[in-house]
Amino acid sequence: MTHYVDMTNSKECMAILPNPGDTIVLTGVSINSMPMSVKRREGELYADFARKYGIHFIFDDEKPNIDFYSVPRLDIAATDGNGGFIASLEEPFDLRHPVPLVYISQERKGYLITGDSSEFLSIVDNWRTRLTPCDSFRLFATKEMAKAAYNILDFEKTDIYQRHMASFPAKPTVE
Repeated sequence: MTHYVDMTNSKECMAILPNPGDTIVLTGVSINSMPMSVKRREGELYADFARKYGIHFIFDDEKPNIDFYSVPRLDIAATDGNGGFIASLEEPFDLRHPVPLVYISQERKGYLITGDSSEFLSIVDNWRTRLTPCDSFRLFATKEMAKAAYNILDFEKTDIYQRHMASFPAKPTVE
């Protein structure tokens, strides 16, 4: 059996172990932004990268509004200046490990950039010419529309998440 789990608002990193024979598919969209300290330290490097390749990595002060929901999950790390997004598919965005990188156009069509993100910097000169239509993910206008097509569980509402959060002491409140 396949279980679809929404991870859009999850800030916690934890494992979800399926029963034997079951599959877990994480859903939603997350923004993988870089901290302001990186922007202050290396901002010109990223600005130069944007000028050369049309890829604008996202920093904490520039998070875009996302107007779609994905099955499986997308982790967006960059925009292209044309209303499109560059994201990893199903895994956290990482250029050191082999995860698929996809492009979501302004028209909200999906394309595969590469099946191995670790090769991205070596193909960045011509990344747009490498785009191939990709049906490995589906985009929906809303989470509710995705839920109509898939039985998606809200991770924060699952028993495992509630038990996990109950194991941490309550954070003190400041008044």
